Amino acid sequence: MISVKDLGVLRAPEESDLKWLMNIENNASIWCVSATKEPYSMLNLRQYLTRHENLVTHGQLRLILDVDGDPVGAVDLFDYDPFTKRAGVGIMIEEKHRGKGWSKLALETMEHYAYNTLHVENLYAHVPMINDASLALFESRGFREVGVLMHWIWWEGEYVDAKIFQKIIL
Repeated sequence: MISVKDLGVLRAPEESDLKWLMNIENNASIWCVSATKEPYSMLNLRQYLTRHENLVTHGQLRLILDVDGDPVGAVDLFDYDPFTKRAGVGIMIEEKHRGKGWSKLALETMEHYAYNTLHVENLYAHVPMINDASLALFESRGFREVGVLMHWIWWEGEYVDAKIFQKIIL
């Protein structure tokens, strides 16, 4: 577990998170910013929890933001490459907990973990240009806009552009 300053912890997903993960992974409204494009079964997610895939082998790490013993969000590293020391980062906070500053604390904690433990020096994120909260989050954490992917994300019946954010952590 990794302490999130004055809030809770980032921890590996556990069997007790199964129902929560079902709700998150099967929420079609966030599929546009994830690799998920189809519903998961309880069996699929149970197998995911028991496999505990290796970050180096699979290039992905999901940590659950746990506040007072309850999962409230997730922070993912993906496209992890230990040789180039870079990874993509994504974050999701349950809607009822948004606007509390928790995503900023969780992202800051993941940045420190990525740098200090995994030796990642370069993080990036693709953020839909219509997601003002996420744009503000990454900007507030010192990520710089380095490009725009045109017509990139399918969002509520239309394509939207995505900003590419990057942060060099040194």
